[in-house]
Amino acid sequence: MYPSKILLFGEYSILLNSNALSIPFNRFKGELTFRDADTGKKLKEQIRSNQILKDLLTFTKSGNIKKNLKYSFDFITFEKDLEEGLYFRSDIPEESGLGSSGALVAAIFSKYTDIKASDIDFLKIRESLGLFESFYHGSSSGIDPFVSYLQKPVIIKNGVLSALSILTVEESLRKSGMFLICCKQKGKTSELVNIFKNKCNSGPEYSDEIIKKYIPVNDECVRLLTNKYNKHRFFSAIRKITLLQEEIFNEMIPGMLLPLINYGLENDLFYLKLCGSGGGGYFLGFTKNILKTENYFKEMGYQILVY
Repeated sequence: MYPSKILLFGEYSILLNSNALSIPFNRFKGELTFRDADTGKKLKEQIRSNQILKDLLTFTKSGNIKKNLKYSFDFITFEKDLEEGLYFRSDIPEESGLGSSGALVAAIFSKYTDIKASDIDFLKIRESLGLFESFYHGSSSGIDPFVSYLQKPVIIKNGVLSALSILTVEESLRKSGMFLICCKQKGKTSELVNIFKNKCNSGPEYSDEIIKKYIPVNDECVRLLTNKYNKHRFFSAIRKITLLQEEIFNEMIPGMLLPLINYGLENDLFYLKLCGSGGGGYFLGFTKNILKTENYFKEMGYQILVY
């Protein structure tokens, strides 16, 4: 089983060389299996998944992708299994920011790639996974499938990829009252990434603001969660992140979420931020009072997932 993921910090800013921290989220998972004789909606989902995998196979066999893979991939067995009804059985919400495509890619890569113990190279694995996932998003850093593949927290610091102990990060997150809230609409990662890239390419002002104002706070959050956690400093940084995202990433925040974000800020109760590309799906929250926060969202018609 391959878990969903949560990109805690580094959304968009990683494209401008910020640090990033992503963790596996075992609340949702998926696995490769074969179609059964069930009927109805379940069978339709199996057929749909099987067709998507066939499209992925066709895409991956194209010249540039196949040529640039860092490891040998068993296309013959993959194609044979697809004809026999292989599909990805998953409860990971799609277009939600929780890495449904990443978990699928991790499962495929693990099953059909033979990586010898002597040739385990994080960078090579991440790049290969990114080539597969580019089928879904146009381009991919490979981080999402890498987290699902490794099933460990991953930190990118000064451009270097490292795995962390899940226990260390989990302890800090629980002290921070982390939760997820679904905004009840789906997001389109590729469209939002294009918006971000276009704004960066339109002139230096936008990227300079991210580099000078946003990235230092982002990197401070990563540092606090992974090394010498300090609750007061973390919540101070999270508040800044929320305010800066409203300003810098406003296109990525659905309008219906803004009153909730502002309520949390004004009442110093919780702070919401992007969970991945945004635009829809799940958003990430941190609170000093999880019960009061949970009650607030319940009154507003939302159910939160407490980490």
